[in-house]
Amino acid sequence: MDGYAWVTIIEIFLTEGNACFTSSQVEINKIKTGSSFYQECRCDDPSSGVNLIWLDANNKTILPLRPGTKSNVYSEWLDKHTYSVYISNISKSTSGAYKCVTKHSGQTYMLTYNVEAYDPPYFVNTKENQYVISGKDGIITCEARGENDLLIKWHKEGEELEKRTIQITDDEKYKVTPEGLIIKEITKEDEGVYKCSASDLDTGEGIDRDIKVEVIATPSIKELVAFPNTTPTLGESFYIECLASGVPHPEYTFRKISDMDLAETNITWQQVGNRIVFDIIQEEDSGTYECIATNRAGISTKNISIEVFLPPIITEFDNVTAVEGSTTQIVCKATGIPTPQISVTFLGEESEDQSIVWDKKNPNVNETEFYLSFLRVNRTHEGTYQCNATNEVGSIMEEMQLFVLYPPHFNTSYEKVWAWKDKSINLSCEHQSNPKAVITWRYQGNEILATDLLEINRLMADKMHSNPLIIKNKTLYGIYECTARNEFGEAKKIIHLQEGFTPPAINNVTITKITSSSVTFSIEGPNEVNGPDVIGYRSEYDEIDNYNITNIHLNRTWAKDRSFKLDRLKPNTSYVIKFAAINDVGNGPWSNIFNFVTLDRSVPNEPDWDENVEQLVASDRVLKWKPADSSDTVEFYTLKYCPIYDGLIAKSLCEEEQIEPTDEFQLNKMDANTTYYFELVAQNALGNSSAVRITVTIPAEEEPTLSSGAIAGIAILVIFLCLVLLDFLLLIWRRQGIIASCCYKKTNKREVSINSRDKKGLLKENPENIDKLKRPSNGHKEYEYNKTTGAITGKHSSV
Repeated sequence: MDGYAWVTIIEIFLTEGNACFTSSQVEINKIKTGSSFYQECRCDDPSSGVNLIWLDANNKTILPLRPGTKSNVYSEWLDKHTYSVYISNISKSTSGAYKCVTKHSGQTYMLTYNVEAYDPPYFVNTKENQYVISGKDGIITCEARGENDLLIKWHKEGEELEKRTIQITDDEKYKVTPEGLIIKEITKEDEGVYKCSASDLDTGEGIDRDIKVEVIATPSIKELVAFPNTTPTLGESFYIECLASGVPHPEYTFRKISDMDLAETNITWQQVGNRIVFDIIQEEDSGTYECIATNRAGISTKNISIEVFLPPIITEFDNVTAVEGSTTQIVCKATGIPTPQISVTFLGEESEDQSIVWDKKNPNVNETEFYLSFLRVNRTHEGTYQCNATNEVGSIMEEMQLFVLYPPHFNTSYEKVWAWKDKSINLSCEHQSNPKAVITWRYQGNEILATDLLEINRLMADKMHSNPLIIKNKTLYGIYECTARNEFGEAKKIIHLQEGFTPPAINNVTITKITSSSVTFSIEGPNEVNGPDVIGYRSEYDEIDNYNITNIHLNRTWAKDRSFKLDRLKPNTSYVIKFAAINDVGNGPWSNIFNFVTLDRSVPNEPDWDENVEQLVASDRVLKWKPADSSDTVEFYTLKYCPIYDGLIAKSLCEEEQIEPTDEFQLNKMDANTTYYFELVAQNALGNSSAVRITVTIPAEEEPTLSSGAIAGIAILVIFLCLVLLDFLLLIWRRQGIIASCCYKKTNKREVSINSRDKKGLLKENPENIDKLKRPSNGHKEYEYNKTTGAITGKHSSV
């Protein structure tokens, strides 16, 4: 039977007599706690009657169990001769002497059974799975306790193929201690299953436990890296990855090293496995981060520093106002990571003014200050300045204005102005000043009438604060003084108003070139002009045979700086011509008459390319030139053109065309992005002119923004919208068209349908006539229809 500790049953064989047994005996029984105890006491000579009792450790009679009762210790009759005791659960409290007692001839005999309960050996602080660290000394813990000192033995399972265990004793590798087995300089080979055995030599009890030992390694962080790098840009996605080794594989935790309380630290990242991820990195994310790798063997840490790059921000670049001649300074300050570089640019004419100096400072690693100092500021320094701050992340630009306050200034202090009959003149007092100056006028003219002087004073009073002064009376010639004044000073300007006249006659004209159809003159204007400068010349010319017949002659006017040339003349013909100078006052007198004779007809003159020929080729794809001579002398042009490849003229690809007298040639058939050599010759019956040459590049044709299909679709859509708009206008104006036919057709059908069913005319708009027709002469209403509510009331109506 399981759980029962059986002891030897001692039978007492008495000598011949009437007693069950006539001697006493003591027996010791050591029994493990939790076990059961059973002992029989037998009477083999029951002739005089069986007289047996059981006493417990307290000398109390042990009674048999009664029906419905339970007891840990009880007695029991097996038969008429055998009386037994049974302890179902041995414990320390049930230990003691249990006696079977009998009496004979006044004597008491007993069989004593000392039951001593003991605790079996057991393990404490002994786990079935234990870990030791590679490279170090470690201990496999195994502690056993029991009633007596225990004998501890260690064994290790051998290789898989050997299937045997090896006893471990003290040596250089192992040492057995009460706390466990010490293993020195642990390696991977020390892994395996160890058996710890504990034995109680007194009781013979023994226990053992298999301990699975795993060799583990302390974590080691091999790499702690940031992606894309340790200097991310503000707003980017970013992560830090930690790579560590160890057995078992370590777990990762991260923290930001900060002087702030952890509760106050705003965590802007999330951990995903061995990474921390920043979806949008912020400025406050800069700092040092620690990766902590942990396993059963220990802990390893490593730090990485992150600096978030910030685009530059201009923190100061304010407008400045300074007085001319003073010292002033423009300051531009910017912050950013890395430290921004600053440059200040003046949006005006560059100057090599030595009175302007600059300096840079870096008050901290993230800030730059730029100082532009004007040791003696003047009005040329006034204008717009740009500050440009740049670092590796980006750049920013801002503008400011430098305002210079200065007294009025005239570009010229003296001006001569011409006026003449019926000519109004504006006397300008234009100047520069800041702030705006107040203008006053003073007249220092010739002797004039008092009324004229009053008129001048009135004009000057009206123009006290404005500009210009308008003079309409030609008698008001003289010297006018304009004074401009502000809080920083004043300036004056003298305007000499004089009466102007037309230029005198021209008497110095020479012919510089003459052909069969043209003549070119050199005209030297008058030396002195009592009035405005000469701006051009005019001429009147005709054939000498016609000059005295009529007063109507050919004329030509030239600007002063143009070539004085007459063309379309007849060959071998005598001409007369006269000249006059022109200024703003009018035309001067005619000069003496000059005679010249054109040459006999000859070959055409060399044509000239248009001044803007290259721009015309690029924009209009047209080659343009100036006619060589009059159309009478040029019968046609010959144009030769050849492509140029690798700087050489492809003569085998040259083409030649004859062109009717014109001044342009379309280049549409030329290859785009190709350079061409052109040679132009004017020809007539007498021969050819000299050739003029030019090399130009034909530009590529601009591709249309829209395809032909898109253009066709847009055109169809526009036509459709126009038709819809026209139909809508017909609907409003005449109630005609497709929209009108659709709308009014339905309306008319409905009206006809309703009216056809209105037999008594209830819906008609003339109720009076209906009443006359339907009401009896006595005035009684047969019926009445309310068009608002739809109710019909009357003699035979029902609601």
